[in-house]
Amino acid sequence: MSVFVAVLGFSLVAPIFPTYAQGLGASYTFLGIIVSVYGGVQLLSQVPIGRFSDRTGRKTILVLGLITFTIMPILYIYATNAYTLIGIRVLGGIGASAVWPMAMAMIVDQVGIESRGSAMGWYNAAFYSAVALGPLIGGGLYDLMGLKAPFYFWAALGMVSAIIVAAWVKEPERRQPLPIEPHERPSENMILAGYTLTFLACCGIVTTVGMVGGFNFTLLPSFGSRLGLSTVDIGFIYLDYAGAMTISNIYFGRVADRGRRKLLITGGSLAGAASLALLLFASNLLEVALLYAILGIGLGMGSPAAASLVADATSISRRGEIFGIFNTARMLGIVVGPLIAGSMADVYGVYGAVAAFTLLSGTIAISTLGIKDPLTRPACTENDMNP
Repeated sequence: MSVFVAVLGFSLVAPIFPTYAQGLGASYTFLGIIVSVYGGVQLLSQVPIGRFSDRTGRKTILVLGLITFTIMPILYIYATNAYTLIGIRVLGGIGASAVWPMAMAMIVDQVGIESRGSAMGWYNAAFYSAVALGPLIGGGLYDLMGLKAPFYFWAALGMVSAIIVAAWVKEPERRQPLPIEPHERPSENMILAGYTLTFLACCGIVTTVGMVGGFNFTLLPSFGSRLGLSTVDIGFIYLDYAGAMTISNIYFGRVADRGRRKLLITGGSLAGAASLALLLFASNLLEVALLYAILGIGLGMGSPAAASLVADATSISRRGEIFGIFNTARMLGIVVGPLIAGSMADVYGVYGAVAAFTLLSGTIAISTLGIKDPLTRPACTENDMNP
């Protein structure tokens, strides 16, 4: 619920935010700066906040993060000029850094090895269902009740979520790690011996997800217009993609718990790269929608397996820091994706940008061939490994 609120609030104001910011005097260049600040702050703050949570606990930080999503929408409503939006976006970036890694780490802290894939699938489903539903809800509230309505709704969601977490969520007990022999596991190393490339490849998976999101936000409307697609058609493609991501995360999260996580990660990455490549040959709405559904399924196939594998291949005592890095990898994709998309489109055109993203995603897919899965005995649990 926390992740859903954080992402829903961001996405439900997406359809109106450019008009809102320009109404306060923002130019297109300054609008780009305002938008990028949110992700940039998260790049800088997620790892320190995660590391701090490893020492002090996660629940309080999570609640404080949710409180920022109660305050921030109200500040938007009463902003007087575009420059004040920078400070509001900074607050939002810090709040998101206190929500996403904390929620992920707390979920992993409270589930056993045999359920981590499913848990991460539901985590990602919360994320992408909010991406799918947010613009529809925000646009409807705007049409029915005006500009302030989406912001008030966001604030109410943040308040309710903060109260629920504060009242009912318990600080998780720390568990002992995984089915790796003690002599193979340095006590304080963040990444277990021999799993650095695995960790980096898994981070690459969520970076790809972020980059694809950046491409969609930046160039999907232009790509669709070249095929004669309407604005409604583009909205349907967004919903199609996010819906496929949501469903596939839930399903393949459960599959990941039965083993073959490397196969899911590599297969999903290759399917995503292939669907991007085939976009170069798409000529109508049906073909684009089908390829975006495959893209969403492919990325959803690998994401929960990657998060589960990261939990298994890293130190339990530094899990907040670890998932801070993991989520920073996602935000890195979100930040650099639009930059790559825009620069490639300026030089090589929209189709050149699609080709560049195909090459990047294919390279990351190939890197997953070096993944090692520490869960060599799927039937065992963490308790089985304790003396």
